[in-house]
Amino acid sequence: MNYPHFLAVDGSSWEEQAHPIAIAWSLADGTIKTTLIQPEDDWHDWDFALEDLHGINQDTLYQRGETGYSVLRELEHDLEQPRVATDDRERVETLLEKLYDSCNRDVSLEIDDYLDDVRDTSVIADVREQLQLAEHMCEDRVRLMLEVWARENA
Repeated sequence: MNYPHFLAVDGSSWEEQAHPIAIAWSLADGTIKTTLIQPEDDWHDWDFALEDLHGINQDTLYQRGETGYSVLRELEHDLEQPRVATDDRERVETLLEKLYDSCNRDVSLEIDDYLDDVRDTSVIADVREQLQLAEHMCEDRVRLMLEVWARENA
């Protein structure tokens, strides 16, 4: 089965000045890649309540996060086409823009809302419950989109 590319980005907060802290995307074979993103020097926004939800703290980002340049290089290398689908288009666009800006580049991806292709939205809650997926972790959100797509296109 050849899957579309799905992408999710976790942010440092829900505020306008939020920056990306983790990103996950899927490959055509359904494999999921995920990585932490090392903050830029001018990215100071942080919501400690979200830290409790996604389990990522600032020290972890600095120690194990990849640079924005490395993340974009790998993401763009993996995508067979520049079109990705996501679960929160507006937020993903905002966070990706920050990531691309950190590399002095314009966003090179076309971002669609995966819900546009979901015929039966009740399957989303069923999949989330069956697979025990977290709503606040980008890897789980990509896994959810893949599974919903697979069930709808089986």
